[in-house]
Amino acid sequence: MKKEIKNGEAPKTRAELKAEGKKNEEAANRPIYCDLFSLVWEHLIISAAIVCFFAIVFTSVGHIGQITLALPFLGLLGLGVCAAHYISHKDIKNNQTVVFVLLSVIFALISLCFVMGYSVYPLPPAFLLNFGLAVVAGVYIYLGITNRLSTRNVILLLVAAAFLIRIAYITYLSPNLHQHDFGTIGNGEGHIGYIEYLYYNRHLPDFDVRTVYQFYHAPFHHILAALWLFIQSLMGIDYTTSVDNIQLLTTFYSVVSILLCYRLFRLLGLYGKGLIIASAVIFFSPALILMGADANNDMLSVCFMLGAIVNTIKWYRNRTFKYMICIALCVGLGMFTKLSVWMVAPAIAFVFVVAFFGDLKSFKKYLLQYIVFIAICAPIGLFWPIRNLVGYGVPMSYVPKLSEDSFQYIGNIPVTQRLFDFSLGQFYDVGDQFSTRGLYNEYNPLVAMFKTSVFDEGIITKRYPGIAGFNIILFWSAVAIGLVGFGAMVYFLIKKTKELSFTAKGLVFLLYAVVFISYYVFCFDFPHVCTENARYAIPLIVIGAYFLGLAVQYLNKKDRIEHAAANVISTLCIIYCSSSALVFDIVCHKTYSFTGE
Repeated sequence: MKKEIKNGEAPKTRAELKAEGKKNEEAANRPIYCDLFSLVWEHLIISAAIVCFFAIVFTSVGHIGQITLALPFLGLLGLGVCAAHYISHKDIKNNQTVVFVLLSVIFALISLCFVMGYSVYPLPPAFLLNFGLAVVAGVYIYLGITNRLSTRNVILLLVAAAFLIRIAYITYLSPNLHQHDFGTIGNGEGHIGYIEYLYYNRHLPDFDVRTVYQFYHAPFHHILAALWLFIQSLMGIDYTTSVDNIQLLTTFYSVVSILLCYRLFRLLGLYGKGLIIASAVIFFSPALILMGADANNDMLSVCFMLGAIVNTIKWYRNRTFKYMICIALCVGLGMFTKLSVWMVAPAIAFVFVVAFFGDLKSFKKYLLQYIVFIAICAPIGLFWPIRNLVGYGVPMSYVPKLSEDSFQYIGNIPVTQRLFDFSLGQFYDVGDQFSTRGLYNEYNPLVAMFKTSVFDEGIITKRYPGIAGFNIILFWSAVAIGLVGFGAMVYFLIKKTKELSFTAKGLVFLLYAVVFISYYVFCFDFPHVCTENARYAIPLIVIGAYFLGLAVQYLNKKDRIEHAAANVISTLCIIYCSSSALVFDIVCHKTYSFTGE
């Protein structure tokens, strides 16, 4: 007998009704935190923005208005009410909603008291970090005991831990510590001079940008930072602290970047243990933690690069204007932040070409989309260099050079030595070497890349004696997983496997090759120690982490020996992540810091 159609829908069978009833019953009996985890999971970037905004209370202690101190209270109360409203619409027919609202109010009041007390008796950043990590560990243990330790929940806990490290680190830092080309407040130079110029004058530089240090950079990050200074002034935060809080902005960029990496890994086929390993390596990567605390434009440019790649893959799977516009905005705004974002262009162009010739019957659709891409991307991305070229004769690819008289100059070292010398003397101290404070000037771009990827230029045992020993573990674990990741990349790019399609291989290869070659060209065109830095090659770390996860995922499907190899890789990654967290925990203890900065 045919089902009768009523109101456009066929009536449900008895089996369907029974299944629906069971599903509703499971939803009703599901703990509230499961719904909250789902809510956060669906809105990760918005959640990160909210938490970064409320973190201003801890980064501005003693320099913040009383009205602003109430923000965490109001925020938690509002989140509690919103969560209760969300849960009340999930057909939970018991008193959980009422209880949750009451607990939200109580927790909000407690947090208000804590914040007020913190403003009078501030705690060391390391204490906040350790307390937060203990909570994360407690939740992890609880979820494990109750058999709710899903991949999603593990990723959320790793994100929380990574965020805590970032907040603790920027709370520890002063505005002029461990920065790149930041400058001094009121001096009119460096990145802070650029931001202050926009903040006070409300317009772009109306002069030759070559005449002021660091003003040659594209201005988007500096515009956002100036706007952030203005918002903080409305909140009653003093100016010096507001400048320090620019690090909250870059921390947000860092968190968004690691979330984009997670989405990229998912799009490229990682799941389960492989996804967790790859994500953990990125979440705890010292390079991304350090760049998140650097108040210049590096982190935002990386964020846009990752956004462009993620949306390119999404577009290839679902070729709509929505994703094409997202790609154009990411590349355009990225180049409006830092011109080096152009390095994603060859990989994206490759995907466009493959899509076009693979579906020639729809060539009109593709041509229209490519025209839209150029119409959006080109004006935004090329506005700054063309403006300076036409107005002041500044070359479009202008980058200032340090003098050959600089103590950092390494152009007098033979090219073969810089390329192929991996002598043990370069590893007696795993910190980045400068002749003014170390044994020599770092000269090998690859060695310098590994060193700066974990310590940048500022985290050295002379400043932080407490990291001695742990820094060696962190460095060599980074070298080990870096080499394994590179080997896995070569294997999967050459070997025909179902894990990676031809298009995905081309995208990854071109991105890696362009960034790697550009890094080396930069190191030799500008032969100074400061140019040999991993912050100019972050996509290499992301790609390496992906192939680590892919290797673990691939080997786990094989026999006992391959499974053991996957466990070895996983162990190396755990050592890397744990030592990274420990080093930053030690750095955040001010008692360990070297006072002679």
